[in-house]
Amino acid sequence: MRFNLITNHLTAKKLTTNLSLLSQLTIKPIAITTMAIAAFGVMSSAQAKVLFSDTSISLLYGEDYELAKDGELTTLTLEHASAHSWGGVFFFVDRLQGASDDESSRAKDIYGELAPKFKLKSYDEGFVKQVNFAAQYEFGSNSSGFNQDNYMVGVGADLNIPIEGMKYASASLYHVFNNNSGPNDADDQQITLTYGWEKNNFVIDGYVDYSFNNDDLEDQLHINPQIKYNLQEALGIDNRIEVGIEYSYWRNKFGLDGVNQSVPSALVKLHF
Repeated sequence: MRFNLITNHLTAKKLTTNLSLLSQLTIKPIAITTMAIAAFGVMSSAQAKVLFSDTSISLLYGEDYELAKDGELTTLTLEHASAHSWGGVFFFVDRLQGASDDESSRAKDIYGELAPKFKLKSYDEGFVKQVNFAAQYEFGSNSSGFNQDNYMVGVGADLNIPIEGMKYASASLYHVFNNNSGPNDADDQQITLTYGWEKNNFVIDGYVDYSFNNDDLEDQLHINPQIKYNLQEALGIDNRIEVGIEYSYWRNKFGLDGVNQSVPSALVKLHF
């Protein structure tokens, strides 16, 4: 694995090009996400207490991505997470842009997830804080004509982790109804772990996905932490702005045997 900081790879021209993607990226999926977030907000305020809410936009750049032309990807992400008295919701949409000089082979992908959870039972003490009915909708398409609409249902638990600074942790088990335009759309199962920790303006959060029992694909393991520093206090501004890296380890990426990804990416994230 090569760990190269973004400043060692980007010329001034490359940096300008990547930042200009903010004005070039397709607006439709972001508009859909914004409308969905607003709809959830209206529903929540009308029917239940909002315990936590956060919306952010981030820009990610990395090299050596498997199955990406020239290995480079720039990703713009709009993300929302909120907790309510009835459960919670996590929603994001990615716009991924490749860096190939060949326009016809440049990656232009869209991927998103909508993941609501509904509280079934809560506990005052113990390792398990809350048991949830968990669901997820995955959607995506790319410039090669591939598209997907996958549906997941299962059970999950919010956990009490006795570590100072631990903000949240959860574990969920899903059955996945895969539906895509490719040849490999057999159903499978997935275990998802999420976590968030923060102390002294340092933030570590992310997820672990393990997909298995797919008749057409190899089992997949995707470990995806973000390690960031919150500059809000240092800059004296009203909004959180975090800088750092995201690391992606993906064994058997997309279920392809032996396609293993190990890549760090530079990250800037602004919270509203």
